[in-house]
Amino acid sequence: MSLLPEELPRRCWLAHASVPPDLLDKAAPGRVSVLLEDGRIAAVESAPLGDAPVFDLRGAALLSAFVDPHTHLDKGDLLAAGLKVERNLFRAIDAVHADCGRWTALELRARMGFALRSALAHGTRALLSYADWSAPDGPLAWRVLQELRDEWQGRIELLPTSLATIDLLADPVQAEALGRAVAAARGVLGIFVYPSPHVAALIPAAFDLAERFDLRLDFHVDEHLAPAIANLPVVARLARERGYGARTVCGHACLLSATTDAERDHTLDAVAEAGIALVCLPYTNLHLQDSSAAPPLTTPRRRGLLPVHEARARGIDVAFGSDNHRDPFFPAGDLDPLQTLALAALAAQLDDAVPCWAAAVTRTPAERLGLAWDGVLRPGAPADLVLHPGRNSAEVLSRPAVGRVVLRAGQRLSIADATLPDFRELDDLRA
Repeated sequence: MSLLPEELPRRCWLAHASVPPDLLDKAAPGRVSVLLEDGRIAAVESAPLGDAPVFDLRGAALLSAFVDPHTHLDKGDLLAAGLKVERNLFRAIDAVHADCGRWTALELRARMGFALRSALAHGTRALLSYADWSAPDGPLAWRVLQELRDEWQGRIELLPTSLATIDLLADPVQAEALGRAVAAARGVLGIFVYPSPHVAALIPAAFDLAERFDLRLDFHVDEHLAPAIANLPVVARLARERGYGARTVCGHACLLSATTDAERDHTLDAVAEAGIALVCLPYTNLHLQDSSAAPPLTTPRRRGLLPVHEARARGIDVAFGSDNHRDPFFPAGDLDPLQTLALAALAAQLDDAVPCWAAAVTRTPAERLGLAWDGVLRPGAPADLVLHPGRNSAEVLSRPAVGRVVLRAGQRLSIADATLPDFRELDDLRA
């Protein structure tokens, strides 16, 4: 049973909703009522006031629209293009690099557009997407990302982000070209710090480039389980020394799950002191870490999950991201942050995940990506919301996809926008 009509009045109350405390300006005991007016939030009260129409949500969960801080639209749905799933990070990287020469603008637009339509239907308002950096002036996917950003303005805010292997920074000419291209696109400087002892010496160059072109920094770092190679501590030290922690995000950090408790705690203390945010990627990391790459297959024991409880206990900003979807890195996924939260709740044993961790897919990434709205439900904020009929974590996470309603500017998505695209649309990607 739907809790809302197909079309809402321009002014109405969404009454008696369960809103996570982190999405409210001030603590509110029990359920709250939100007044919508002309596409924005006009008031947040304990109960409806005045004569505006009231829609009683009966305790349903009400969240701000999702923000996905870590996706790879350029690789998405490569399985539909004929590639196969790998069980090793570097084999997946090699498979994509071998294939990217076949990508056309038409194919990229088809795969990336499919992903954006899915994200919109799930309730995402903003997402960061990487593009593998394969040319001095940026790859074809980088240009398509910028085109889609313009085309999707008003529906999804798309943040183009480079994904350059840190070795590129050893060449001043290529580093200069990278910085200029990212700055011209108003993008984020993304760097892949792969596990090798020599790359730590190049990390300062990433900060140099970010400072020179006034860019936010995003690192793929320590996406492995080899204790002898740890680069997150180097990033943390440099972020603290440069005063760049508020503009630095680190994704993966799988190694923190494989070190000693003392080493983990020392690194997290350094991250907290620097002010860096961490992004946990449960889908891809659970699939690839400690995975047997060839028969006989073995059951993974070291799961590579970022230690989110220990991070949060230190005041570190923690977000969850979708990462890869239906490509050589991960065989499933659909850019649904609520499904990501559900998986994280299981994998990391998050207590009462909806009220206690919903900020990790809404407010926290919005703040760390510098979005205009931080996702807090307050007067004047956009009425870009996600309603789920579940009244608590058990109900929401048991059926995360069932009954969800996405509101944009105070109205339900059109039937076309709210309908997930059919996978059959991708059948002829390379016909």
